[in-house]
Amino acid sequence: MINTFRKILLLVAFGVIGLAGFYFLKNLNTSFDIGNVNIKAMGKGVDVEIENFKVTHENKGVKEWELKADLAQIYNGEDLTKLQNVEMVVHKEKGGQYIISADSGVYKSETKDVTLDGNVKLLGPTGGLKKRLQANSKKNE
Repeated sequence: MINTFRKILLLVAFGVIGLAGFYFLKNLNTSFDIGNVNIKAMGKGVDVEIENFKVTHENKGVKEWELKADLAQIYNGEDLTKLQNVEMVVHKEKGGQYIISADSGVYKSETKDVTLDGNVKLLGPTGGLKKRLQANSKKNE
């Protein structure tokens, strides 16, 4: 009697493990949500596609810039991320910030280079930028 009960219990345990494994494998290589971020594992070409993408760069605990995009397609083999509807916030030392937006862009994670294309707009205080541009134009004369 006890052996029969053990066999039934063991059969139920294997059934639960098998069912859990089935659901795990079924949902592998599909999308899943982390908060409002949607991540999809892709096939060839694009390795990962992320909706509501965000990268923050800090130096010694100080936030230097943030890069956000509605959609990011990550190509690990080429070390680049293609972005759509991009917004980049560059933080200044004294609390100000520049907000740069564009239709699309490319982010290279190894070098941290960002290239923006299409309707690129810059919002922020013009004082420091104006001085820098004037200094550069005097050097070129």
